[in-house]
Amino acid sequence: MTKLSEQMRLRKRLVEHAVELAVANQWEDAIATNRQLLQMGDDTEAFNRIGKALLEMGRIQEAQEAYNETLRLNPSNVIARKSITRLSQLASMSDGGVRREERHNADPQLFIVETGKTALTTLTNVWSKDIALRLVPGEAVRLEHDGKEVRVVDAEGRAVGQLEPQLAQRLVMLLDAGNHYQAVIANLDGKQIKVLIREVFTTPEQRNVVSFPGKLGGDINTFRSFQRDLPSRYELDDADLLEEEELATDDAIEPEEEDFFRGSTTGEDEEVGLEELEADIKDDDDEDEES
Repeated sequence: MTKLSEQMRLRKRLVEHAVELAVANQWEDAIATNRQLLQMGDDTEAFNRIGKALLEMGRIQEAQEAYNETLRLNPSNVIARKSITRLSQLASMSDGGVRREERHNADPQLFIVETGKTALTTLTNVWSKDIALRLVPGEAVRLEHDGKEVRVVDAEGRAVGQLEPQLAQRLVMLLDAGNHYQAVIANLDGKQIKVLIREVFTTPEQRNVVSFPGKLGGDINTFRSFQRDLPSRYELDDADLLEEEELATDDAIEPEEEDFFRGSTTGEDEEVGLEELEADIKDDDDEDEES
């Protein structure tokens, strides 16, 4: 193996490790790993990942500095520009936008779309216009009910919004019967918050009952599972989930839809997918065998 291919192999391993640490909310270690990557050369993705980690730790000023480093290398980097805008909005809040509780990412295995067991819904009565700033797609949320209404609550106990009445009525009945459900923030577009809800346990008495029949499943058929590169999405900010045409836009930053359950994105600033990493590593291994 040449020195160059060995360095590329090491870099890709470090990227994978940085992703794993972020998925596990081990932000300090994630920062250290990304700084190792920077010792191998300037890297906009590494700076963006550091910015994300610092943001999760409530270190807003340092996060902004990390994103500014990205912009030094690439002034048109959409991820960094959107993140800096978000940081400024968070900093203007009364509590500085600092989280009191650690964010919990939903287990991707729980949210493979399955007709009848999965529902996608747009929340009603969203608590405040700033609530979306505190959330990211893929964030686990709780479902709480009072026998009639079902509220969606984040990890800090803050009410996000409510399920629409018909879906809430159905879910209350099933919860009272003993079924269990988990929910995740699926989509943030600045105007709406969409939540994906999945059945995770069914009582024997309810095994023949479909949780979300017909229209109660919402627009679930527009989504598809993309387990292949899901972990890389957890460790990046929600601003990364952009389509190719959005990355190619001019200097004006328009609020675009941020969707946790989209397929692979493309563009200059996209993180390397795990499938690509595995393919490249396999090529390196083939070279070793030939040697």
